[in-house]
Amino acid sequence: MTWPAVFVVLLLSHIAGDFLLQTEWQALNKAGGLGRSRESRRALRNHAATYLAAYVPGLAWMAGERGDALPVLLALLVVLPHVVVDDGRLLRGWMQAVKHSPDPAPGLVIMVDQSFHLVMLLPVALLAVV
Repeated sequence: MTWPAVFVVLLLSHIAGDFLLQTEWQALNKAGGLGRSRESRRALRNHAATYLAAYVPGLAWMAGERGDALPVLLALLVVLPHVVVDDGRLLRGWMQAVKHSPDPAPGLVIMVDQSFHLVMLLPVALLAVV
């Protein structure tokens, strides 16, 4: 098992979890889900669960290859940062402070959001082969 192979599995799992399995309701209501809004919390929690489900086949493959429980830790390292990004507050702060875009176009927000997600998968892939 090589880190590029693991990264491809993580990438495909991410695509499935963020695009194929995420419902419109989750996408529209998950922002602020780490805050006080009950509906946003529910939407973000449900998205996290379906997102993680997309990783189960890949994590099972890794567990079989490794013969240990590290993929359980990897699952947490995938889903927890994903939830933080999807809450949206970190992303809004980045858009204002780094991109100097206080009112960004929706397409730019999606691209930055996805960039964060993909960059966060690389260290997980590297850890998977240690």
